[in-house]
Amino acid sequence: MIFHDVSPIPAAISHQKREVSHHGLTLRYSLWGEITKPLILLQHGGKDHGRSWDWTVAALAQDYCLAVPDLRGHGDSDWVPGGGYEIFDFVADMAVIVEDLKQQGCGTPLAIIGHSLGGNIALHYTASQPAAISRLIVIEGLGFSQTAFDKVINVPIEERWKKAVDRRLGGFQRQPRSFKTIEEGVARMASLHPQLREDQARHLAFHALRQEGEGYRWKHDPLLTFQSLRPTPPSEYLGLYQTIPCPVLLMYGMDSWASSAKEDGL
Repeated sequence: MIFHDVSPIPAAISHQKREVSHHGLTLRYSLWGEITKPLILLQHGGKDHGRSWDWTVAALAQDYCLAVPDLRGHGDSDWVPGGGYEIFDFVADMAVIVEDLKQQGCGTPLAIIGHSLGGNIALHYTASQPAAISRLIVIEGLGFSQTAFDKVINVPIEERWKKAVDRRLGGFQRQPRSFKTIEEGVARMASLHPQLREDQARHLAFHALRQEGEGYRWKHDPLLTFQSLRPTPPSEYLGLYQTIPCPVLLMYGMDSWASSAKEDGL
């Protein structure tokens, strides 16, 4: 069966595929539109990929230049052998990509739109490099609420260590989910996200899968599911976010697993 993927981005929109390497890791990103236009960086969330922003790119590319990275361990960027996915690692990667954009002649300060993990990375990056960013839109990216943090911390430390080691060992031993055909991957994507239209599920699955042997598997690293033994307490990261000088728009979905920032104390 021949699989047809139809991108929502008009063919007339210019597209560059870029890659940048640091410390042996290669990160890949797309640059859509004309570099002379105002720059927006679109950062996806966990277990996602940059092509999930295609509908956003299609809507904005007439007026903006869009930089769309794949996070380490996601999409077409490299995995980190043995796992290396702390928030600082992602923030350092964003800094490298922004520097590469400057070298391409893209104007700064730039804006960032980040979803979930991508929004969390954007907040940390902007707090550390405030002169580089003009404004932020963060979609469900603040991080642990106090209730969620307490739930983790109230588990005895020895239990957290045992669970963490067991999960990491399981990640090394577990065979990743595979599909005989891309269509099977599309069906899985549709079942996980029933709110998607058929064309959206097909497009997202097509760019989330890579061929291995006679089958296909998700591009993201299975070790991404590993959770820190001690997440950053909200009091600490909220204090960091409050140093951000640029305008920040926080967005939450009405039908979402994430708690509302207005209701969870953030």
